[in-house]
Amino acid sequence: MKIFYRISDKSYDKSKLIGATKEVCLMNFCKAFAGVVFEGFDPSDKSYVPPMRIIADNCERKTIKMLNKTGLPVTLTSEGNAGSFRKAFEMALEEDDNEFVYFCEDDYLHLGSAPDLLKEGIKRSDYVTLYDHPDKYTRYYNGGEFSKVIKTASSHWRYTLSTCMTFGAKVKTLREDKDIWLDDELTGKDHPHDHFIFTKIAEKNRRVAVCIPGVACHVDMTFSGTVNYMLMEQWAIDMMVDELSNELDDIQAKLPQEEKAKWRNMRGSLLFEKTGQGRLLALDALRHQIKKT
Repeated sequence: MKIFYRISDKSYDKSKLIGATKEVCLMNFCKAFAGVVFEGFDPSDKSYVPPMRIIADNCERKTIKMLNKTGLPVTLTSEGNAGSFRKAFEMALEEDDNEFVYFCEDDYLHLGSAPDLLKEGIKRSDYVTLYDHPDKYTRYYNGGEFSKVIKTASSHWRYTLSTCMTFGAKVKTLREDKDIWLDDELTGKDHPHDHFIFTKIAEKNRRVAVCIPGVACHVDMTFSGTVNYMLMEQWAIDMMVDELSNELDDIQAKLPQEEKAKWRNMRGSLLFEKTGQGRLLALDALRHQIKKT
């Protein structure tokens, strides 16, 4: 498996799941894919090339410094969203036909089962995604997508019409579909038109499989705002609750003893009987309040 991870400091200004910063998403990815990213790593082997490459598009010095700390190869670009994808795509085509490639954007969280599920899914489909897009369960698809559902050793899968730009495929498939992926109308402007790309691919009788439930979560809150209710995997919310809880622990540990007791009591009162999104919002409010003092 080869991974091409795209990150940018000039992303669209969209509301994100609280706590899911670009750094948090990257660290989560490296943890979930540790068995892939560091497979065969030998610090004494100077010729070793990690299977994960980062494409840093329009990134500031602070972000580049953070990326360099991972020890992974970083390619700097200033091409924009669509242009950086094209760069990642062209880099993927340098691999052997039988190689499996996973493209990932910088605003996704993953569970640890993600790498194994990608390997399972690609055996049953041309393209595979781990993100069970909530739009497929809304009025845009009459409440649900009509499709065939299959089962592998670890998951159920649904064949779906489209997904976002975080997906996997064999290099041979990408090469055969190159005319679509590099179509100027689809990836030659400001951003890739993912939905239209995959509908074009479907015209070639290609299939896209998504694991259900999803083990990747897009932390973009835009679609939740569109339908006016929360559409986010519960495990992703819980993951960010843990993230903010740990951050608060670190902040409180540095406070004077009398302040620690004050904020500990306030934290207990504020979080009482709160779960999920409510708990995440309460932790975020407490975090901002402590930082003001």
